[in-house]
Amino acid sequence: MSRRKQINQNAMPFDINAVIAALREAPDSLSARDLSEMFELSRTGQKAITELLKRLQSVGLLRRSGQEFRWSNSSRALIGTIRQRRRKMISFIPEEVEERARGRIRVGAEDLNGAYDGDLVIAGLSRTAQDKDREAKVEMILRRGRLQIIGRLQHGFRESWVESLDEKFPFDTEVESKEVAKLDDGWIVLVEITSYPTARNNPTGRVIEELGASSDAPGMDIQIVIHKHDLPHIFPDEVLKETEATSPIVTETQTAGRLDLRDVPTVTIDGETARDFDDAISLSRMKNGNFNLGVHIADVSYYAREGTALDQEARLRGTSVYFPERAIPMLPEKLSNGICSLNPQVDRLAMSALMEVDHRGRVVKYELRETVIRSNERMTYTNVNKLLTHADPQLAMRYADLIELFKTMEELAQILIKMRRQRGAIDFNLPESIFEFDDEGRIAGVLKADRNIAHRIIEEFMLLANETVASHFLRLGVPSLYRIHEEPQPQRVIEFAELASAYGYGFPVEGVSSKDYQRLSKQLEGKPEERVLAYAMLRSLQRARYSANNVGHFGLAAPIYTHFTSPIRRYPDLIVHRILRELIKRPKHHPLQLGQLKLIAEETSERERAADAAETEVDEWRKAVFMAGHLGEEFDGMIINVREFGFYVELDDFFIDGLVPAGALIDDYYRYDERIHALVGQRGHRKFRLGDRVRVRVDRVNVDRHLVDFSVVERGRSKSKRSRKRNSP
Repeated sequence: MSRRKQINQNAMPFDINAVIAALREAPDSLSARDLSEMFELSRTGQKAITELLKRLQSVGLLRRSGQEFRWSNSSRALIGTIRQRRRKMISFIPEEVEERARGRIRVGAEDLNGAYDGDLVIAGLSRTAQDKDREAKVEMILRRGRLQIIGRLQHGFRESWVESLDEKFPFDTEVESKEVAKLDDGWIVLVEITSYPTARNNPTGRVIEELGASSDAPGMDIQIVIHKHDLPHIFPDEVLKETEATSPIVTETQTAGRLDLRDVPTVTIDGETARDFDDAISLSRMKNGNFNLGVHIADVSYYAREGTALDQEARLRGTSVYFPERAIPMLPEKLSNGICSLNPQVDRLAMSALMEVDHRGRVVKYELRETVIRSNERMTYTNVNKLLTHADPQLAMRYADLIELFKTMEELAQILIKMRRQRGAIDFNLPESIFEFDDEGRIAGVLKADRNIAHRIIEEFMLLANETVASHFLRLGVPSLYRIHEEPQPQRVIEFAELASAYGYGFPVEGVSSKDYQRLSKQLEGKPEERVLAYAMLRSLQRARYSANNVGHFGLAAPIYTHFTSPIRRYPDLIVHRILRELIKRPKHHPLQLGQLKLIAEETSERERAADAAETEVDEWRKAVFMAGHLGEEFDGMIINVREFGFYVELDDFFIDGLVPAGALIDDYYRYDERIHALVGQRGHRKFRLGDRVRVRVDRVNVDRHLVDFSVVERGRSKSKRSRKRNSP
């Protein structure tokens, strides 16, 4: 390790942050002597401050003129905070608002230099400020954050420690035995780190919360994930007070000046377990043959006003987080499930996109209005699908007066689907997992979620409303938030094209468009390799995010797109509603400036990433728990990913995948051939390729790390699950 990395900030005889503040605020240059006099330092302190000044100069934060130094406001080095969700999900958040608004800055795990989540650091940028994908390296830790780690308590003969369940801090942390003597081994606790790991010493900490006696306790996995990902889950008192002051009913004063649509037949369509309904649909056929589509969205911005405690908390959370049997809402339930939810048979305030759509799927006329609606029915995707497929005569009798409405919805949805396909929109139709539970709340199965025509109806109508609102902002030339999806990075396209070629499919490596993805997706329908290449296609694309600068949406083949339809659960939608409300009242007014919008876009994109990671981790945890009950059993599956260290197999019986480590292939020595995306035996030349069918045995499960390891079972040697269970002790 170089000498400049070994500087011990904590040993310096002055407050580094105070020195930096003095340098930043000084109207003139300062020397080491000036600062020594300012902070009344000894000779040792003078040497230390000279060393600090040279270090700050070396990373680009100071400019030197003779013996004096001036703050440089360099774009090469910045002060900011480390944010880490997982080991490989590390970001640097600059203090300067302008820098934060310019987008995410990544930090490699090898470039942290002893920094952890929440630490205030000086970081040097490894790329120029103009690059979109910026990377940083920690140069100096200025102040430790308040690092809290969740883990499992263990007692030894004379000491106690906490085994970390958080991969961003993978250390055993020593705690005071007397403070936790009453807790048994295995207790799940929250620890605040008081000293950090060194080459000779483990970290130490103090237990600040006792969560439960075991990680196997119902709901404990969600509790652990909430703390690991730093998800705000308790509403402050001032937020609850503001919520309590909200009227639980819509009053005549509130409806004054709004377009009254309470007599227009309107329905909500959501999942069976949904409790917050933020969109409702009305639809009729016009005399000219066009469709009169109304997408009515809960008017959350009326209740969550800018600058209130409620607004600040919603911005902090950024999004609702959904787990299998629990949600962490962005808004308190009195709002999200109450007055803001478009419940049936009650008046609700809404922001409505009223669109005239022709038979080619084009919006030929639209109106965006503040409205008041009254939903006639709360429908589910399952029931609407049954009505459209004539699967339930009794259900058809119950909703006889709405069947024609749903048929018209299906007709319009098919028109919109065709329009998007012609435009080049990509539809991978990749399934999501859902969990089945037994009577005791244990996981009984992991299945693929059903996606029927009712889902497509709502998806298409929401997409159309979002595009219409975004186009409205563009036409008026006002700053707004957009949902963007940038073109795929060239290297990822090349890698995917090579994989497609290995399966006999052509794919361009230059000038790739969404139509190229769509064309290949169509070719793959029903083929054995469809799942494999669909996942690979998805990995080759960039992640959609929020931005104040519109660059279009590659996946939707849309020149402009925003999020307008879910303000109950997404903060960007709430911002879009606020902008729209101001434009309805004052068409030439710009309610939010571009700089504000850039900052909100970056914040909410980061919160979305954290929420997605948390939701994914709970799913992975639940799958590992389920597979732990199937150790030694055999299943058929398909290879869905091949890497140097092994290959992943997705099981046919359950929507679960696991790793076959290369070391578990004992019949030969296998090397990874990236040209054909396969592990190839060096002697026998046996290949394990993407899309191959294999039979595997569940060998190991690490529930804490959510890892499932398989081994390959040779055909003809496997035993049935039933006989193996009969012979087991």
